[in-house]
Amino acid sequence: MIDLKPAYMRTVKGILAGAVPEYEVLVYGLRAGGTAKPYSYLDLAIMTDKPLGVERMEKLAATFAGAGLPFRVESVDWADTSNDFRKEIKRTAVVLRTPAKRAK
Repeated sequence: MIDLKPAYMRTVKGILAGAVPEYEVLVYGLRAGGTAKPYSYLDLAIMTDKPLGVERMEKLAATFAGAGLPFRVESVDWADTSNDFRKEIKRTAVVLRTPAKRAK
């Protein structure tokens, strides 16, 4: 269960749909485990095969920072994480969104 109010969930999903529509996104950490406080970070893992690049990750961070959410959103690019960190993410991970379907 992802610990987010419905309005915040809509905001987060909307940002992700616009910024990284082609990737699955996981929530991990406190908000994935149901033990979050109101100010707990929202930790996201963008499930990439190849790094997104600094510019795209910075744009995503700026969009979240400007969204008016009452908590910080931290996003990581899966392709840029270590094996140890991947294990930590998977320990609590919950799917937030699946990739957009591509038109055939």
